[in-house]
Amino acid sequence: MLIRVMLALLLCGSICWCSVAQRDSGKVGADDLRSRIPGAWRGHSECVDKSSPCNDESNIYRFAKSARNPNEFTATASKVVDGKEIVMGSGEWKFDDEGRVLKSEAPMIRLVVTGDQMAGTLTLPSGAVYRRIYLRKAP
Repeated sequence: MLIRVMLALLLCGSICWCSVAQRDSGKVGADDLRSRIPGAWRGHSECVDKSSPCNDESNIYRFAKSARNPNEFTATASKVVDGKEIVMGSGEWKFDDEGRVLKSEAPMIRLVVTGDQMAGTLTLPSGAVYRRIYLRKAP
């Protein structure tokens, strides 16, 4: 009987320790992702509605840390035309640790950050997805 109680306590302690370790490793992962965001990200965006005036593009997004909050960034988005970078706009972005999503409200862009890659969408105010965006951290 004593052995069963000891085994039950050992198992309970192991489960608790594992859940704390997993929670902490998730936090470290979000911190690591957040620290990778500043810099240049290159890739492309594809139009969802091919009958719209939208054109598929090569893109460069440049992110910088905000001095106000570790989860906030400023960004400048450009398209590349004939080898030249043309700025499309700049704005404030927020990083959601839990979803690992970098988001802009105007225009509404959501990018899921996975290591050295980001992928997501630009959505119109109507809720329709207008572009799919794929970026990779520039070396």
